[in-house]
Amino acid sequence: MAGNLIKPDESGLTRTVAALADAEVLALEAVKGGGNNRVYGAALADGRRVAAKCYPSQKEDPRDRLGVEFGGLGFLADQGVGSALPCPLAADREAGVALYEWIEGEAVSATDPAARRPGDVDQALGLLAKLHELRLTPGAKELPPSSDPCFSGADLVAGIAGRRLRLGEVAEDNDSLRAFLSGKFDPALEEVTRRAAREYKAAGMDFDSAIPGRERTLSPSDFGFHNARRREDGSLVFLDFEYFGWDDPAKLTADILMHPGMVLGAEEEANFREGLADIYRDDKTCGARLSALWSLFGLRWCLILLNEFLPERWFRRVYADGGRDRETVQARQLDKSEAMLLRVEEGNDGI
Repeated sequence: MAGNLIKPDESGLTRTVAALADAEVLALEAVKGGGNNRVYGAALADGRRVAAKCYPSQKEDPRDRLGVEFGGLGFLADQGVGSALPCPLAADREAGVALYEWIEGEAVSATDPAARRPGDVDQALGLLAKLHELRLTPGAKELPPSSDPCFSGADLVAGIAGRRLRLGEVAEDNDSLRAFLSGKFDPALEEVTRRAAREYKAAGMDFDSAIPGRERTLSPSDFGFHNARRREDGSLVFLDFEYFGWDDPAKLTADILMHPGMVLGAEEEANFREGLADIYRDDKTCGARLSALWSLFGLRWCLILLNEFLPERWFRRVYADGGRDRETVQARQLDKSEAMLLRVEEGNDGI
């Protein structure tokens, strides 16, 4: 399986970056933090510094991450979104490398609300509001769906089933994973799916029908403080748009509020809830969809947290972040998944 993952030769990467930047590369410095791709800070002979992002080619995951991120950021830059996003500079699709604006500043704490600033939620909401406005521009129609979009309740259930099936294949050789999936996850999924379908029916909605285009939004998907940097002037820049595209605002809302990589303080969570509801206020069924599907979104996260059990995902993690002890990581992720399941079983927190 490892042979399917193509890692760039760093000397070749230097040549690629030099060609894209039209300048000699003085140094390449690996940047820590990415979970799927390698990112380097490239110092150029003309005094510039750029971010070089390498997107590995992998047969098991054929998604065009480079095309989605570079194209999406290009579209948003053309629409004047501004400094909240890094500017795309150049890309070599064959080499799987793209250059982006280098963001000077520091990472924003994802897990310590006290380390963040009062206006950070407003900055995040401001970007999401702008993305929602841009759904009406002509060029937006050409953008792809987000990664793993959920335009209906049935879409969400099908996506969960696909993830469960793949994890079931690897669980045959892992007693702990198999026991969790069959003994805890599957019964919860059955009950939560029935409840969601009942709530849809009670609200007069069709569980199987996709929401119309006017109710969809442009979603960064993996959005939050875990993917943000703070410029020296205090403004935030949001990174990692490789899953960007069309999706249900109910899914985007749930993912922000329950993302396991980000801890929100009580006031921050309340501000997000209120702000997101305001952004999507013209969608009269968004709140009902979010409430009905909230627990299913949580179960989806239970499975996403188990990605490290999948060989193809594990090699991507190793590619991006170097060597780690696989058994330790998997045990930690299984604990997180069980904690998410407990959160689901404790009640419905939807808006």
